[in-house]
Amino acid sequence: MSRLFYIIGVGSGQASDLTGEALQALAGCGLLLSTGRLAESLAGLGEVQSCPAGQLAATALQAKAGQVGILVSGDAGFFSAAKGLRQALAPAGEVRVVCGLSSMQLLCAELGVSYDGVHWLSLHGREGSLLGAVSYHPKVFALTGGTQNAQALCRSLETAGLGGVQVTLGENLGAPDARIRTASAAELAKSPCGSLAVLLVQNDHTGKAGRPVFDHDMERGNVPMTKQEARWTAVNLLDLRRDDVVYDVGAGTGSVSMEISRRTPDGLVFAIERNIEGVALIERNRRALGCWNVQVVEGEAPAALDGLPAPNAAFIGGSGGALYDTLSLLKARNPQLRVVISAVSLETLHDAQTALDRLGFEQTRILQLTSARGTKADGKLPLQMNNPIYLLSGGPKR
Repeated sequence: MSRLFYIIGVGSGQASDLTGEALQALAGCGLLLSTGRLAESLAGLGEVQSCPAGQLAATALQAKAGQVGILVSGDAGFFSAAKGLRQALAPAGEVRVVCGLSSMQLLCAELGVSYDGVHWLSLHGREGSLLGAVSYHPKVFALTGGTQNAQALCRSLETAGLGGVQVTLGENLGAPDARIRTASAAELAKSPCGSLAVLLVQNDHTGKAGRPVFDHDMERGNVPMTKQEARWTAVNLLDLRRDDVVYDVGAGTGSVSMEISRRTPDGLVFAIERNIEGVALIERNRRALGCWNVQVVEGEAPAALDGLPAPNAAFIGGSGGALYDTLSLLKARNPQLRVVISAVSLETLHDAQTALDRLGFEQTRILQLTSARGTKADGKLPLQMNNPIYLLSGGPKR
């Protein structure tokens, strides 16, 4: 017998939100399945069998009905369970997906705000950071839930220095008890909210994602700084992804941290620095450049790394004599770590190479970088050499 499975987006879960196509599909199904909340709110449409989310596909496959409907919240193509369900059901028959209204559509329509150009992400039961997205996108829509609830996310904005940005909180959208409130992140951080909440964050002063950080962009003071030529090369060697968690150990002025921040607009950067003057400089530089996903950690590695999330990549510009111990800890947290170490002395070069070999890093390479800069004066362009630097990289094969 040929089987037909419908995956039906039901918007807010209210019958009034269902499209004509959804109603037609529902009418032809011999069995309707959904999770408990949706099954209860859509009970007026007929018998909807409640089922744990993880068992929806298995239950549908075991059903005797020739046409089975699985109801999912929101739009089936917007951070939905539909993708996994489709993969599980496809071998057993034809799978059709019916769109529904997403929470982003509902909220933006209520506000009269276009969702053209909105950057969206789901933090509902997922890891990830809102800070990078808000740093580099003027409008960010986020699904919230679990430990990443709306109040906690607003607190993270406030802690990072973005307490003044405008945030719209939408709860139970489409339902009779829906609530929409617009205020600053700092104000909303004080208010508990329900689990079915979404956020629209608007930042009128975004940073410049993807633009290189030039030395003249940075306040330096008397703190050592990795020069732009070495910084650009080192960050490219890290082979970063948009949502990476990255450590900058021995961050100095934070120049490498800012460079990484612009390459990881959906990620987090931890700038670890033991020097008090350096810590203050990093804080001022991150604010001046709008790199709000850079978090400053005062202290000396490896002890200062306690409690931080596991990194995808790390740059080590200074280790205070604890290079091997720091690198060992990083590798233990993530065996697939990508790392770049800078060395300006032969002693550090030897220590770094030895540590990478002993800890089993693959794809290790050494690059010696020498550069010169020229500034035109009196009709001439004299060149001034920068000190040479070694960059050592290691990580999994790609």
